[in-house]
Amino acid sequence: MSVKFSREFYGWDRFSKITLVVGIFLFVTRYAWILGTALIIYSIWRSKSTTVRGRNNKKFVFENTKRGFQHKMGNFKENMKLNNIKKNMKLNNIKKNMELLNDIFKKYKPMEKLKERRKYIITSCPKCTQKLRVPKGKGKIIVTCSKCSSEFRLKT
Repeated sequence: MSVKFSREFYGWDRFSKITLVVGIFLFVTRYAWILGTALIIYSIWRSKSTTVRGRNNKKFVFENTKRGFQHKMGNFKENMKLNNIKKNMKLNNIKKNMELLNDIFKKYKPMEKLKERRKYIITSCPKCTQKLRVPKGKGKIIVTCSKCSSEFRLKT
């Protein structure tokens, strides 16, 4: 009687073992002992469950057959090739972006910009909006744009 009774239970599968270990860890560390207790109870309930039919569905049985396993492995290999190609493309983009960021950081020197602001006025050309650097304290001067060669007066 007891042998037949024990065969009706599903038993300890991988998921119920993991939930039991996580539940014990949470219960012992006292961080979330309520959640740990709930996980322990759930894993024991799952292992003593008699609904074997719900876990052994047709999809799982098909994957365990030889033909189904080969079919799944073929799809897995194709997906891995596509994933590797995508990862390489992403890595190349990331490397390019990192190089651009490194160039920007190398060019960014805040102390030199502050020293430059003390000695120079940065203005823009009224025609082409090119940024121009003009020395401070020179009075009224005629500034010539280096891009479009237009001249305009500016008080420094």
